Amino acid sequence: MSQVIDYTAQPIIDIENLYKSFGKNHVLKGFNLKVWQGENVAVMGKSGSGKSVLIKCIIGLENINNGILKVLNSSIPELSRKELDAIRSDVGFQFQGSALYDSMTVRENLEFPLRRHPEKLGDEYNPERLVKEALEDVGLLNAIDMMPSELSGGMKKRIALARTLILRPKIILYDEPTSGLDPVTGKEISMLINEIQHRYNTASIVITHDLACARITSNRMVILHDGKNYAEANYNDLAVNEDPPVKAFFS
Repeated sequence: MSQVIDYTAQPIIDIENLYKSFGKNHVLKGFNLKVWQGENVAVMGKSGSGKSVLIKCIIGLENINNGILKVLNSSIPELSRKELDAIRSDVGFQFQGSALYDSMTVRENLEFPLRRHPEKLGDEYNPERLVKEALEDVGLLNAIDMMPSELSGGMKKRIALARTLILRPKIILYDEPTSGLDPVTGKEISMLINEIQHRYNTASIVITHDLACARITSNRMVILHDGKNYAEANYNDLAVNEDPPVKAFFS
């Protein structure tokens, strides 16, 4: 069943005329994007086009030069450190390399965000139950006492996703969720992203080079070209777009 998205509501991510430069390297040059609750948006662009920079700006890991950047109706550039930390507890970040702590077991990796934000779940705070539920969500409860070195690439992606889910985020930012995976495992991860969207009504931005991932996960796709939101539509409409910067991704 398709996800029902209320496009008349306030966007959960609202980006207008966003600029970000590193010295003379102008990466984002007036980028615009709105994302609504329950919606998955895939962002594609050439290497170095600013895709990862974009999601780092969204969670305040990079400061913007100009523009409007609102997350959960809060202006990210105007937040104090404490306020930004509070927003980040509602925004899950799925790192490209999974970013698991090598010296910790799977259980300890998942308990880590709970220890940092014990207030986030209030009466629901029960680390043992939450860890098991998160691992059940990604189908890896049997890996609870394994070390990251014992996990395959696909398993690491799933465990990292479980760690992201454990604080029940309203938004998830995925940075190349299928990179380094074989096509079958990549499809499994893409389907899991969809399952999470439907189960928890998350809003997500999926940064990807993988057309199959974009096709499976996205309600909308954005082509990031020359620092701007160059084209935006669903997968099928963009796939038949004859404009060269768009067509290049589907050829």
